[in-house]
Amino acid sequence: NGYPALVLRLDGEVDTVLALRIDDGLVTGLYAVRNPAKLSRMDSATRLSRH
Repeated sequence: NGYPALVLRLDGEVDTVLALRIDDGLVTGLYAVRNPAKLSRMDSATRLSRH
């Protein structure tokens, strides 16, 4: 959705995504997604390379 987000991982797997909606410099929404079906594509999209 384009909002700033924090991806929380548990045992290396995406567990929760927290997103902030910001309007005119103010936080107007905080959204948490924990539904595994909705998070399934987040794992590959957010994978950090480890060097």
